[in-house]
Amino acid sequence: MRRLLATIAVLMLAGCASHPVVDAAACAAQGGTVRRVGMSAAPTCVIPYPDAGRICSDNSDCIGSCRADPGAIIGDAGTGTCQRDSQDVFDCYLEIEAGVVVGGMCVN
Repeated sequence: MRRLLATIAVLMLAGCASHPVVDAAACAAQGGTVRRVGMSAAPTCVIPYPDAGRICSDNSDCIGSCRADPGAIIGDAGTGTCQRDSQDVFDCYLEIEAGVVVGGMCVN
């Protein structure tokens, strides 16, 4: 029984993936900071976008995506704001493409 429990414990530990190492100096050189993001809380270099919060009407107006305002309805005409940073992907949101609110996604 002990051998079985030991084997199970080893297999469980082997299944745990370690988080990648992030080079903090290289991240800082790009203007970013290392933060834990997402459900896995993996250390990640988060780089702010200079156009964050700017009014947009298409993803081509932004470094990241053009996010619809809260309460926007798919198919309506509208504007949004540019994504704030490289990891501003966690949540549910709609996007703006060619001035129209389109489907988005939910990311954890």
